[in-house]
Amino acid sequence: MRAQWCVAEAQPATQQTLAEATGLPPLLCQVLINRGMTDGATARRFLAPSLHDLHDPYGLHGMTAAVQRLVVALRQDERLAIYGDYDVDGVTATALLVTFFAELGLQVPYYIPERASEGYGLNAASIRQLASEGVHLLITVDCGSTALEEVAVARHLGMDVLITDHHQPPAQLPDACAILNPHQPACTYPNKHLCGVGVVFKLLTALRSALRQEPRWADRLPNLKRHLDFAALGTIADVMPLREENRVLVHYGLHELTQTRKLGLQALRQVSGSAEKSAGVGEVGFQLAPRLNASGRLGSASHSVALLTTRDTHEAGRLAQLLDTVNHERRTLQQAMEEAVHARIAAEYHGEPPAAIVLGDPDWHLGVVGIVAAKIVEAYHRPTFLVHINGDTARGSGRSIPAFNLYEGLQHCARWLRQFGGHKYAAGLTMDTAHLPALQEALSHFAAETLTPADLQPTLHLDAVVTLADVTAALVADLARCEPHGAGNSTPLFGAEAVQVASAIRLMGKQGQHARFRVAQDGVSVSVVAFQQAAAVQALPPDALVDIAFTPTINTWRDQHTLELHLRALRPHAPLARVRSPLTAPPR
Repeated sequence: MRAQWCVAEAQPATQQTLAEATGLPPLLCQVLINRGMTDGATARRFLAPSLHDLHDPYGLHGMTAAVQRLVVALRQDERLAIYGDYDVDGVTATALLVTFFAELGLQVPYYIPERASEGYGLNAASIRQLASEGVHLLITVDCGSTALEEVAVARHLGMDVLITDHHQPPAQLPDACAILNPHQPACTYPNKHLCGVGVVFKLLTALRSALRQEPRWADRLPNLKRHLDFAALGTIADVMPLREENRVLVHYGLHELTQTRKLGLQALRQVSGSAEKSAGVGEVGFQLAPRLNASGRLGSASHSVALLTTRDTHEAGRLAQLLDTVNHERRTLQQAMEEAVHARIAAEYHGEPPAAIVLGDPDWHLGVVGIVAAKIVEAYHRPTFLVHINGDTARGSGRSIPAFNLYEGLQHCARWLRQFGGHKYAAGLTMDTAHLPALQEALSHFAAETLTPADLQPTLHLDAVVTLADVTAALVADLARCEPHGAGNSTPLFGAEAVQVASAIRLMGKQGQHARFRVAQDGVSVSVVAFQQAAAVQALPPDALVDIAFTPTINTWRDQHTLELHLRALRPHAPLARVRSPLTAPPR
Protein backbone atom coordinates (compact mmCIF):
# COMPACT_ATOMS: atom_id res chain seq x y z
CA MET A 1 0.00 0.00 0.00
CA ARG A 2 1.40 3.39 -1.01
CA ALA A 3 2.15 5.61 1.97
CA GLN A 4 1.55 9.30 2.35
CA TRP A 5 4.83 11.18 2.89
CA CYS A 6 4.83 13.72 5.71
CA VAL A 7 7.73 15.70 7.09
CA ALA A 8 7.80 17.14 10.59
CA GLU A 9 7.38 20.87 10.55
CA ALA A 10 10.66 22.66 11.25
CA GLN A 11 10.72 24.51 14.57
CA PRO A 12 13.66 26.93 14.16
CA ALA A 13 13.12 28.81 17.44
CA THR A 14 12.99 25.64 19.54
CA GLN A 15 15.86 24.20 17.53
CA GLN A 16 18.01 27.25 18.24
CA THR A 17 17.17 27.19 21.96
CA LEU A 18 18.06 23.50 22.20
CA ALA A 19 21.26 23.99 20.22
CA GLU A 20 22.35 26.83 22.52
CA ALA A 21 21.57 24.75 25.64
CA THR A 22 23.39 21.63 24.46
CA GLY A 23 25.89 22.63 21.80
CA LEU A 24 24.36 20.03 19.49
CA PRO A 25 24.19 20.57 15.71
CA PRO A 26 20.86 21.89 14.37
CA LEU A 27 19.80 18.78 12.44
CA LEU A 28 20.33 16.54 15.47
CA CYS A 29 18.34 19.05 17.53
CA GLN A 30 15.48 18.76 15.04
CA VAL A 31 15.55 14.96 15.34
CA LEU A 32 15.34 15.25 19.13
CA ILE A 33 12.51 17.81 18.94
CA ASN A 34 10.59 15.43 16.69
CA ARG A 35 10.80 12.86 19.49
CA GLY A 36 9.44 15.26 22.08
CA MET A 37 12.70 16.54 23.59
CA THR A 38 12.65 20.31 23.62
CA ASP A 39 14.87 21.21 26.59
CA GLY A 40 18.54 20.62 27.30
CA ALA A 41 18.13 18.42 30.37
CA THR A 42 15.76 16.00 28.64
CA ALA A 43 17.96 15.85 25.56
CA ARG A 44 21.09 15.16 27.61
CA ARG A 45 19.38 12.33 29.51
CA PHE A 46 18.25 10.86 26.20
CA LEU A 47 21.69 11.01 24.61
CA ALA A 48 23.49 9.72 27.71
CA PRO A 49 21.28 7.06 29.37
CA SER A 50 22.17 6.37 33.00
CA LEU A 51 21.12 3.65 35.41
CA HIS A 52 20.59 6.46 37.91
CA ASP A 53 17.60 7.50 35.82
CA LEU A 54 15.70 4.28 36.60
CA HIS A 55 12.60 4.90 38.70
CA ASP A 56 12.22 3.72 42.29
CA PRO A 57 10.70 0.21 42.06
CA TYR A 58 8.51 0.99 45.06
CA GLY A 59 6.64 3.38 42.81
CA LEU A 60 4.87 0.31 41.42
CA HIS A 61 1.66 -0.20 43.35
CA GLY A 62 1.85 -3.44 45.32
CA MET A 63 5.65 -3.56 45.51
CA THR A 64 5.84 -3.36 49.31
CA ALA A 65 3.40 -6.25 49.69
CA ALA A 66 5.18 -8.27 46.99
CA VAL A 67 8.63 -7.87 48.57
CA GLN A 68 7.36 -8.58 52.08
CA ARG A 69 5.65 -11.78 50.89
CA LEU A 70 8.79 -12.96 49.09
CA VAL A 71 11.03 -12.24 52.08
CA VAL A 72 8.71 -14.26 54.32
CA ALA A 73 8.72 -17.11 51.81
CA LEU A 74 12.51 -17.12 51.65
CA ARG A 75 12.92 -16.98 55.42
CA GLN A 76 10.55 -19.89 55.92
CA ASP A 77 11.87 -21.95 53.02
CA GLU A 78 8.45 -22.04 51.38
CA ARG A 79 8.22 -23.82 48.06
CA LEU A 80 8.06 -21.27 45.23
CA ALA A 81 7.19 -21.72 41.57
CA ILE A 82 7.11 -19.44 38.54
CA TYR A 83 4.27 -19.40 36.03
CA GLY A 84 5.39 -17.85 32.76
CA ASP A 85 4.21 -17.10 29.25
CA TYR A 86 5.41 -18.61 26.00
CA ASP A 87 6.60 -15.48 24.17
CA VAL A 88 10.06 -13.87 24.47
CA ASP A 89 8.87 -11.46 27.16
CA GLY A 90 7.49 -14.27 29.29
CA VAL A 91 10.45 -16.56 28.62
CA THR A 92 13.05 -13.95 29.56
CA ALA A 93 11.07 -12.91 32.65
CA THR A 94 10.88 -16.55 33.73
CA ALA A 95 14.61 -17.05 33.07
CA LEU A 96 15.44 -13.89 35.03
CA LEU A 97 13.58 -15.15 38.10
CA VAL A 98 15.05 -18.66 37.80
CA THR A 99 18.56 -17.20 37.47
CA PHE A 100 18.14 -14.77 40.36
CA PHE A 101 16.93 -17.48 42.73
CA ALA A 102 19.64 -19.89 41.53
CA GLU A 103 22.29 -17.32 42.43
CA LEU A 104 20.75 -17.21 45.91
CA GLY A 105 21.22 -20.98 46.03
CA LEU A 106 17.56 -21.85 45.38
CA GLN A 107 16.27 -24.14 42.64
CA VAL A 108 12.85 -22.71 41.80
CA PRO A 109 10.77 -24.64 39.24
CA TYR A 110 8.81 -22.95 36.48
CA TYR A 111 5.74 -23.81 34.46
CA ILE A 112 4.91 -22.47 31.00
CA PRO A 113 1.64 -23.55 29.37
CA GLU A 114 1.68 -24.88 25.82
CA ARG A 115 0.04 -22.51 23.36
CA ALA A 116 -1.91 -25.13 21.41
CA SER A 117 -3.28 -27.28 24.24
CA GLU A 118 -3.54 -24.79 27.14
CA GLY A 119 -3.49 -21.29 25.71
CA TYR A 120 -2.37 -18.06 27.32
CA GLY A 121 -2.22 -17.50 31.06
CA LEU A 122 -3.12 -19.45 34.16
CA ASN A 123 -5.33 -22.52 33.99
CA ALA A 124 -6.98 -24.43 36.81
CA ALA A 125 -5.44 -27.81 35.93
CA SER A 126 -1.88 -26.52 36.21
CA ILE A 127 -2.74 -24.68 39.43
CA ARG A 128 -3.96 -27.94 40.97
CA GLN A 129 -0.84 -29.75 39.78
CA LEU A 130 1.46 -27.14 41.32
CA ALA A 131 -0.51 -27.22 44.59
CA SER A 132 -0.18 -31.00 44.71
CA GLU A 133 3.60 -30.55 44.45
CA GLY A 134 3.57 -28.40 47.59
CA VAL A 135 3.91 -24.94 46.03
CA HIS A 136 2.96 -22.26 48.56
CA LEU A 137 3.74 -19.13 46.53
CA LEU A 138 3.25 -18.86 42.79
CA ILE A 139 4.83 -15.93 40.92
CA THR A 140 3.26 -15.16 37.54
CA VAL A 141 5.18 -13.34 34.84
CA ASP A 142 3.65 -11.59 31.82
CA CYS A 143 0.22 -12.96 32.76
CA GLY A 144 -2.29 -13.23 35.58
CA SER A 145 -4.12 -9.89 35.61
CA THR A 146 -7.32 -11.43 34.22
CA ALA A 147 -7.09 -14.78 36.08
CA LEU A 148 -9.85 -14.22 38.65
CA GLU A 149 -11.12 -17.81 38.69
CA GLU A 150 -7.68 -19.41 38.55
CA VAL A 151 -6.34 -17.31 41.44
CA ALA A 152 -9.47 -18.19 43.42
CA VAL A 153 -8.68 -21.89 42.82
CA ALA A 154 -5.13 -21.33 44.04
CA ARG A 155 -6.30 -19.57 47.20
CA HIS A 156 -8.77 -22.39 47.88
CA LEU A 157 -5.87 -24.83 47.65
CA GLY A 158 -3.79 -22.81 50.11
CA MET A 159 -1.51 -21.18 47.54
CA ASP A 160 -0.69 -17.47 47.39
CA VAL A 161 -0.26 -15.86 43.98
CA LEU A 162 2.02 -12.89 43.29
CA ILE A 163 1.10 -11.42 39.89
CA THR A 164 3.63 -9.58 37.73
CA ASP A 165 2.14 -8.44 34.42
CA HIS A 166 1.82 -5.53 32.02
CA HIS A 167 -1.37 -6.31 30.11
CA GLN A 168 -4.54 -4.27 30.47
CA PRO A 169 -6.33 -5.47 33.65
CA PRO A 170 -10.10 -5.88 33.94
CA ALA A 171 -12.23 -3.79 36.28
CA GLN A 172 -12.13 -6.55 38.90
CA LEU A 173 -8.66 -7.77 39.83
CA PRO A 174 -7.76 -11.27 41.09
CA ASP A 175 -7.49 -11.89 44.84
CA ALA A 176 -3.69 -12.12 44.77
CA CYS A 177 -1.33 -11.42 47.65
CA ALA A 178 0.18 -8.67 45.48
CA ILE A 179 -0.25 -7.42 41.91
CA LEU A 180 2.50 -5.58 40.05
CA ASN A 181 1.07 -4.10 36.87
CA PRO A 182 1.67 -0.46 35.86
CA HIS A 183 -1.76 -0.40 34.20
CA GLN A 184 -3.82 -1.18 37.28
CA PRO A 185 -5.87 1.88 38.28
CA ALA A 186 -4.15 2.42 41.61
CA CYS A 187 -0.64 2.45 40.09
CA THR A 188 1.02 5.84 39.54
CA TYR A 189 4.34 4.45 38.30
CA PRO A 190 5.59 6.86 35.60
CA ASN A 191 6.61 4.19 33.08
CA LYS A 192 3.41 2.64 31.76
CA HIS A 193 5.36 0.84 29.05
CA LEU A 194 7.27 -1.70 31.10
CA CYS A 195 7.01 -5.15 29.58
CA GLY A 196 6.73 -8.33 31.63
CA VAL A 197 10.47 -8.81 32.13
CA GLY A 198 10.73 -5.10 32.96
CA VAL A 199 8.22 -5.53 35.79
CA VAL A 200 10.15 -8.57 37.06
CA PHE A 201 13.41 -6.60 36.93
CA LYS A 202 11.84 -3.88 39.10
CA LEU A 203 10.59 -6.54 41.54
CA LEU A 204 14.05 -8.09 41.84
CA THR A 205 15.64 -4.66 42.28
CA ALA A 206 13.40 -4.06 45.28
CA LEU A 207 13.82 -7.61 46.62
CA ARG A 208 17.60 -7.42 46.33
CA SER A 209 17.58 -4.24 48.37
CA ALA A 210 15.43 -5.87 51.05
CA LEU A 211 17.67 -8.94 51.20
CA ARG A 212 20.63 -6.78 52.18
CA GLN A 213 19.09 -6.82 55.65
CA GLU A 214 18.90 -10.63 55.71
CA PRO A 215 22.13 -12.24 57.04
CA ARG A 216 21.39 -15.46 55.18
CA TRP A 217 21.41 -13.71 51.79
CA ALA A 218 23.38 -10.49 52.24
CA ASP A 219 26.72 -11.87 51.01
CA ARG A 220 25.37 -13.65 47.89
CA LEU A 221 23.14 -11.03 46.26
CA PRO A 222 23.01 -11.34 42.44
CA ASN A 223 24.45 -8.61 40.22
CA LEU A 224 21.28 -7.47 38.43
CA LYS A 225 23.19 -5.32 35.95
CA ARG A 226 24.57 -8.52 34.41
CA HIS A 227 21.00 -9.66 33.76
CA LEU A 228 19.92 -6.59 31.83
CA ASP A 229 20.45 -8.70 28.69
CA PHE A 230 17.21 -10.47 29.62
CA ALA A 231 15.45 -7.12 30.07
CA ALA A 232 16.65 -5.89 26.68
CA LEU A 233 15.51 -9.07 24.91
CA GLY A 234 11.99 -8.91 26.32
CA THR A 235 11.58 -5.15 25.90
CA ILE A 236 12.64 -5.19 22.25
CA ALA A 237 10.75 -8.37 21.37
CA ASP A 238 7.52 -7.05 22.92
CA VAL A 239 7.92 -3.82 20.89
CA MET A 240 7.86 -1.53 23.91
CA PRO A 241 8.71 2.15 23.35
CA LEU A 242 12.46 2.71 23.70
CA ARG A 243 12.05 5.92 25.64
CA GLU A 244 13.05 7.05 29.13
CA GLU A 245 13.38 4.07 31.49
CA ASN A 246 13.00 1.46 28.74
CA ARG A 247 15.76 3.18 26.80
CA VAL A 248 18.06 2.87 29.80
CA LEU A 249 17.27 -0.83 30.23
CA VAL A 250 17.87 -1.58 26.55
CA HIS A 251 20.98 0.61 26.24
CA TYR A 252 22.74 -1.23 29.07
CA GLY A 253 21.08 -4.55 28.23
CA LEU A 254 22.53 -4.60 24.72
CA HIS A 255 25.98 -3.91 26.19
CA GLU A 256 25.52 -6.87 28.54
CA LEU A 257 24.26 -9.03 25.67
CA THR A 258 27.39 -8.29 23.64
CA GLN A 259 29.59 -9.63 26.46
CA THR A 260 27.08 -12.02 28.03
CA ARG A 261 28.35 -14.81 30.25
CA LYS A 262 25.19 -16.84 29.70
CA LEU A 263 26.09 -19.97 27.75
CA GLY A 264 22.67 -20.20 26.13
CA LEU A 265 22.77 -16.66 24.78
CA GLN A 266 26.32 -17.21 23.53
CA ALA A 267 25.16 -20.32 21.65
CA LEU A 268 22.05 -18.59 20.30
CA ARG A 269 24.12 -15.69 18.97
CA GLN A 270 26.45 -18.25 17.40
CA VAL A 271 23.74 -20.12 15.45
CA SER A 272 22.19 -16.83 14.34
CA GLY A 273 25.52 -15.63 12.94
CA SER A 274 25.85 -12.58 15.19
CA ALA A 275 28.31 -13.73 17.86
CA GLU A 276 31.18 -11.58 16.57
CA LYS A 277 29.21 -8.32 16.43
CA SER A 278 28.05 -5.80 18.99
CA ALA A 279 24.46 -6.64 19.90
CA GLY A 280 21.79 -4.33 18.52
CA VAL A 281 18.03 -3.95 18.30
CA GLY A 282 18.02 -5.45 14.81
CA GLU A 283 19.82 -8.58 16.00
CA VAL A 284 17.31 -9.08 18.81
CA GLY A 285 14.28 -8.37 16.64
CA PHE A 286 15.25 -10.38 13.57
CA GLN A 287 17.66 -13.05 14.83
CA LEU A 288 17.36 -13.87 18.53
CA ALA A 289 13.70 -13.18 19.30
CA PRO A 290 12.29 -15.27 16.42
CA ARG A 291 14.34 -18.25 17.54
CA LEU A 292 13.31 -17.85 21.18
CA ASN A 293 9.69 -17.45 20.10
CA ALA A 294 9.72 -20.41 17.75
CA SER A 295 9.60 -23.13 20.41
CA GLY A 296 6.57 -21.51 22.05
CA ARG A 297 4.82 -21.11 18.70
CA LEU A 298 5.26 -24.70 17.52
CA GLY A 299 5.88 -26.65 20.73
CA SER A 300 7.04 -25.95 24.26
CA ALA A 301 8.60 -22.64 25.29
CA SER A 302 10.31 -24.52 28.11
CA HIS A 303 13.12 -25.23 25.64
CA SER A 304 13.80 -21.49 25.44
CA VAL A 305 13.86 -21.10 29.22
CA ALA A 306 16.16 -24.10 29.47
CA LEU A 307 18.50 -22.51 26.92
CA LEU A 308 18.60 -19.19 28.77
CA THR A 309 19.31 -20.80 32.13
CA THR A 310 21.61 -23.71 31.26
CA ARG A 311 25.11 -23.88 32.74
CA ASP A 312 26.25 -26.67 30.43
CA THR A 313 28.05 -25.76 27.18
CA HIS A 314 26.99 -28.91 25.31
CA GLU A 315 23.35 -28.44 26.35
CA ALA A 316 23.47 -24.79 25.29
CA GLY A 317 24.66 -25.76 21.81
CA ARG A 318 22.05 -28.51 21.49
CA LEU A 319 19.17 -26.27 22.53
CA ALA A 320 20.31 -23.37 20.34
CA GLN A 321 20.43 -25.70 17.34
CA LEU A 322 16.99 -27.05 18.23
CA LEU A 323 15.51 -23.54 18.33
CA ASP A 324 17.18 -22.71 15.01
CA THR A 325 15.61 -25.78 13.39
CA VAL A 326 12.18 -25.01 14.81
CA ASN A 327 12.49 -21.44 13.58
CA HIS A 328 13.03 -22.71 10.02
CA GLU A 329 9.82 -24.72 10.38
CA ARG A 330 8.05 -21.61 11.61
CA ARG A 331 9.17 -19.64 8.56
CA THR A 332 7.76 -22.28 6.22
CA LEU A 333 4.41 -22.30 8.02
CA GLN A 334 4.31 -18.53 8.11
CA GLN A 335 4.96 -18.12 4.39
CA ALA A 336 2.24 -20.62 3.47
CA MET A 337 -0.25 -18.93 5.77
CA GLU A 338 0.59 -15.45 4.47
CA GLU A 339 -0.12 -16.61 0.94
CA ALA A 340 -3.41 -18.17 2.05
CA VAL A 341 -4.54 -14.99 3.85
CA HIS A 342 -3.72 -12.78 0.85
CA ALA A 343 -5.74 -15.17 -1.33
CA ARG A 344 -8.70 -15.00 1.07
CA ILE A 345 -8.59 -11.20 1.12
CA ALA A 346 -8.50 -11.10 -2.67
CA ALA A 347 -11.42 -13.54 -2.92
CA GLU A 348 -13.66 -12.23 -0.14
CA TYR A 349 -12.91 -8.51 -0.29
CA HIS A 350 -11.72 -8.26 -3.92
CA GLY A 351 -8.45 -6.84 -2.63
CA GLU A 352 -10.14 -3.96 -0.78
CA PRO A 353 -10.64 -5.11 2.81
CA PRO A 354 -13.01 -3.38 5.25
CA ALA A 355 -11.86 -1.17 8.13
CA ALA A 356 -10.93 -4.29 10.15
CA ILE A 357 -9.92 -7.74 8.89
CA VAL A 358 -11.15 -10.82 10.75
CA LEU A 359 -10.54 -14.20 9.11
CA GLY A 360 -10.41 -17.77 10.38
CA ASP A 361 -9.44 -21.18 9.04
CA PRO A 362 -8.88 -24.68 10.50
CA ASP A 363 -5.63 -25.03 8.54
CA TRP A 364 -3.98 -21.97 10.05
CA HIS A 365 -1.45 -22.83 12.76
CA LEU A 366 -2.27 -21.22 16.08
CA GLY A 367 1.41 -20.56 16.72
CA VAL A 368 1.85 -18.25 13.74
CA VAL A 369 -1.49 -16.42 13.48
CA GLY A 370 -0.13 -13.45 15.44
CA ILE A 371 3.01 -12.98 13.38
CA VAL A 372 1.04 -13.31 10.13
CA ALA A 373 -1.52 -10.81 11.41
CA ALA A 374 1.35 -8.33 11.83
CA LYS A 375 2.37 -8.91 8.21
CA ILE A 376 -1.20 -8.36 7.03
CA VAL A 377 -1.35 -5.08 8.95
CA GLU A 378 1.81 -3.99 7.14
CA ALA A 379 0.34 -4.91 3.76
CA TYR A 380 -3.18 -3.44 4.12
CA HIS A 381 -2.92 -1.03 7.08
CA ARG A 382 -5.99 -2.45 8.77
CA PRO A 383 -6.41 -3.84 12.31
CA THR A 384 -6.35 -7.58 11.77
CA PHE A 385 -7.39 -10.72 13.65
CA LEU A 386 -6.47 -14.14 12.30
CA VAL A 387 -8.11 -17.12 13.95
CA HIS A 388 -7.38 -20.84 14.15
CA ILE A 389 -10.61 -22.85 14.11
CA ASN A 390 -10.71 -26.14 16.02
CA GLY A 391 -14.22 -27.55 16.02
CA ASP A 392 -16.55 -25.29 17.97
CA THR A 393 -13.66 -23.23 19.42
CA ALA A 394 -11.78 -20.47 17.64
CA ARG A 395 -8.60 -18.86 19.01
CA GLY A 396 -6.58 -16.13 17.45
CA SER A 397 -4.32 -13.13 17.67
CA GLY A 398 -4.60 -9.58 16.42
CA ARG A 399 -2.36 -6.66 15.57
CA SER A 400 -3.31 -3.06 14.97
CA ILE A 401 -2.46 0.31 13.45
CA PRO A 402 -1.61 3.48 15.43
CA ALA A 403 -5.11 4.96 15.18
CA PHE A 404 -7.01 1.92 16.49
CA ASN A 405 -6.94 0.53 20.04
CA LEU A 406 -7.30 -3.22 19.60
CA TYR A 407 -8.13 -3.91 23.23
CA GLU A 408 -10.95 -1.34 23.17
CA GLY A 409 -12.20 -2.90 19.97
CA LEU A 410 -12.44 -6.29 21.67
CA GLN A 411 -14.19 -4.72 24.66
CA HIS A 412 -16.80 -3.38 22.22
CA CYS A 413 -17.25 -6.91 20.82
CA ALA A 414 -17.02 -8.73 24.16
CA ARG A 415 -20.45 -10.38 23.92
CA TRP A 416 -19.17 -12.53 21.06
CA LEU A 417 -16.04 -13.68 22.95
CA ARG A 418 -15.37 -16.22 25.67
CA GLN A 419 -12.23 -14.37 26.78
CA PHE A 420 -9.75 -11.85 25.48
CA GLY A 421 -6.76 -9.80 26.60
CA GLY A 422 -3.90 -7.67 25.41
CA HIS A 423 -3.27 -4.00 24.77
CA LYS A 424 -3.61 -1.30 22.11
CA TYR A 425 -1.44 -2.89 19.45
CA ALA A 426 -1.71 -6.64 20.11
CA ALA A 427 -4.37 -8.90 21.61
CA GLY A 428 -5.62 -12.46 21.74
CA LEU A 429 -9.07 -14.01 21.93
CA THR A 430 -10.99 -17.25 22.38
CA MET A 431 -14.55 -17.59 21.09
CA ASP A 432 -17.23 -19.94 19.80
CA THR A 433 -16.62 -20.67 16.14
CA ALA A 434 -20.27 -19.96 15.44
CA HIS A 435 -19.78 -16.35 16.54
CA LEU A 436 -16.98 -15.63 14.07
CA PRO A 437 -19.26 -13.95 11.46
CA ALA A 438 -20.71 -11.74 14.22
CA LEU A 439 -17.22 -10.71 15.34
CA GLN A 440 -16.24 -9.94 11.74
CA GLU A 441 -19.22 -7.63 11.34
CA ALA A 442 -19.02 -6.02 14.79
CA LEU A 443 -15.28 -5.27 14.75
CA SER A 444 -15.34 -4.00 11.17
CA HIS A 445 -18.32 -1.74 11.94
CA PHE A 446 -16.66 -0.39 15.10
CA ALA A 447 -13.42 0.28 13.21
CA ALA A 448 -15.30 2.02 10.39
CA GLU A 449 -16.99 4.31 12.92
CA THR A 450 -13.72 4.98 14.77
CA LEU A 451 -11.27 5.47 11.90
CA THR A 452 -11.08 8.11 9.20
CA PRO A 453 -9.92 7.44 5.63
CA ALA A 454 -6.61 9.09 6.53
CA ASP A 455 -6.21 6.66 9.46
CA LEU A 456 -6.45 3.76 7.02
CA GLN A 457 -3.59 5.06 4.89
CA PRO A 458 -0.04 4.45 6.12
CA THR A 459 2.12 7.50 6.66
CA LEU A 460 5.84 7.76 6.09
CA HIS A 461 7.13 10.19 8.74
CA LEU A 462 10.26 12.12 7.79
CA ASP A 463 12.38 13.97 10.33
CA ALA A 464 13.42 16.69 7.91
CA VAL A 465 13.96 17.53 4.27
CA VAL A 466 17.68 17.86 3.53
CA THR A 467 19.95 18.32 0.56
CA LEU A 468 22.50 15.71 -0.37
CA ALA A 469 25.17 18.20 0.70
CA ASP A 470 23.75 18.06 4.25
CA VAL A 471 24.37 14.32 4.45
CA THR A 472 27.87 13.78 5.83
CA ALA A 473 29.83 11.32 7.91
CA ALA A 474 29.58 13.79 10.79
CA LEU A 475 25.77 13.66 10.55
CA VAL A 476 25.86 9.86 10.73
CA ALA A 477 28.03 10.06 13.86
CA ASP A 478 25.61 12.56 15.44
CA LEU A 479 22.61 10.35 14.70
CA ALA A 480 24.34 7.32 16.21
CA ARG A 481 23.97 9.01 19.58
CA CYS A 482 20.20 8.48 19.31
CA GLU A 483 20.55 4.68 19.30
CA PRO A 484 19.13 2.24 20.21
CA HIS A 485 16.24 2.75 17.81
CA GLY A 486 12.90 1.02 17.92
CA ALA A 487 9.31 1.69 18.88
CA GLY A 488 8.90 5.22 20.21
CA ASN A 489 12.37 6.17 18.95
CA SER A 490 12.30 5.40 15.24
CA THR A 491 15.46 5.39 13.16
CA PRO A 492 15.93 8.94 11.82
CA LEU A 493 14.49 9.21 8.33
CA PHE A 494 15.15 12.08 5.96
CA GLY A 495 13.76 13.19 2.64
CA ALA A 496 15.61 14.68 -0.30
CA GLU A 497 13.55 16.28 -3.03
CA ALA A 498 14.21 16.35 -6.76
CA VAL A 499 17.35 14.21 -6.84
CA GLN A 500 18.44 12.70 -10.13
CA VAL A 501 19.18 9.05 -10.74
CA ALA A 502 22.82 9.34 -11.81
CA SER A 503 23.94 5.80 -12.60
CA ALA A 504 22.80 2.46 -13.91
CA ILE A 505 20.82 0.25 -11.49
CA ARG A 506 22.97 -2.63 -10.22
CA LEU A 507 21.14 -5.61 -8.76
CA MET A 508 22.44 -7.41 -5.67
CA GLY A 509 21.50 -10.45 -3.62
CA LYS A 510 21.10 -14.10 -4.59
CA GLN A 511 17.73 -13.44 -6.21
CA GLY A 512 18.57 -9.92 -7.32
CA GLN A 513 16.14 -8.52 -4.74
CA HIS A 514 18.36 -5.60 -3.73
CA ALA A 515 19.71 -2.75 -5.83
CA ARG A 516 22.44 -0.11 -5.73
CA PHE A 517 22.59 3.14 -7.70
CA ARG A 518 23.74 6.74 -7.33
CA VAL A 519 21.76 9.94 -7.04
CA ALA A 520 22.95 13.48 -7.64
CA GLN A 521 21.83 16.95 -6.62
CA ASP A 522 23.60 20.27 -7.20
CA GLY A 523 26.90 18.60 -7.95
CA VAL A 524 26.81 16.19 -4.99
CA SER A 525 26.57 12.46 -5.74
CA VAL A 526 25.85 9.73 -3.18
CA SER A 527 25.42 5.95 -3.37
CA VAL A 528 21.99 4.51 -2.54
CA VAL A 529 21.24 0.94 -1.44
CA ALA A 530 17.66 -0.29 -1.87
CA PHE A 531 17.04 -3.46 0.14
CA GLN A 532 14.12 -5.59 -1.08
CA GLN A 533 13.16 -2.86 -3.56
CA ALA A 534 14.90 -3.95 -6.75
CA ALA A 535 11.65 -4.28 -8.71
CA ALA A 536 10.56 -0.70 -7.99
CA VAL A 537 14.02 0.77 -8.58
CA GLN A 538 14.57 -1.13 -11.84
CA ALA A 539 11.52 0.58 -13.33
CA LEU A 540 13.12 4.03 -13.02
CA PRO A 541 13.91 5.66 -16.37
CA PRO A 542 17.44 7.01 -16.89
CA ASP A 543 18.01 10.43 -15.30
CA ALA A 544 14.67 10.20 -13.47
CA LEU A 545 13.90 13.04 -11.05
CA VAL A 546 12.68 11.53 -7.78
CA ASP A 547 12.14 12.18 -4.09
CA ILE A 548 13.85 9.72 -1.77
CA ALA A 549 13.27 8.80 1.87
CA PHE A 550 16.41 7.41 3.45
CA THR A 551 18.60 6.87 6.47
CA PRO A 552 22.26 7.85 6.06
CA THR A 553 24.88 5.34 7.15
CA ILE A 554 28.55 4.46 6.82
CA ASN A 555 29.40 1.27 4.96
CA THR A 556 32.64 -0.31 6.17
CA TRP A 557 34.36 -2.82 3.89
CA ARG A 558 38.04 -3.81 4.10
CA ASP A 559 38.91 -0.72 6.12
CA GLN A 560 37.13 1.50 3.60
CA HIS A 561 34.43 3.77 5.07
CA THR A 562 31.89 5.03 2.54
CA LEU A 563 28.85 7.21 3.04
CA GLU A 564 25.68 5.71 1.61
CA LEU A 565 21.93 6.12 1.88
CA HIS A 566 19.68 3.22 2.85
CA LEU A 567 16.52 3.76 0.83
CA ARG A 568 13.18 3.48 2.59
CA ALA A 569 11.01 4.67 -0.30
CA LEU A 570 11.10 6.73 -3.46
CA ARG A 571 8.54 8.36 -5.71
CA PRO A 572 8.33 10.78 -8.63
CA HIS A 573 9.11 14.30 -7.45
CA ALA A 574 6.17 15.95 -5.65
CA PRO A 575 5.82 18.52 -2.85
CA LEU A 576 6.13 17.07 0.67
CA ALA A 577 3.37 17.67 3.23
CA ARG A 578 4.43 19.17 6.57
CA VAL A 579 2.92 17.96 9.84
CA ARG A 580 3.02 19.46 13.32
CA SER A 581 2.84 16.21 15.28
CA PRO A 582 6.13 14.90 16.73
CA LEU A 583 7.55 11.73 15.24
CA THR A 584 7.23 9.61 18.36
CA ALA A 585 6.40 6.52 16.34
CA PRO A 586 4.22 4.19 18.44
CA PRO A 587 4.80 0.46 18.87
CA ARG A 588 3.57 -1.76 16.08
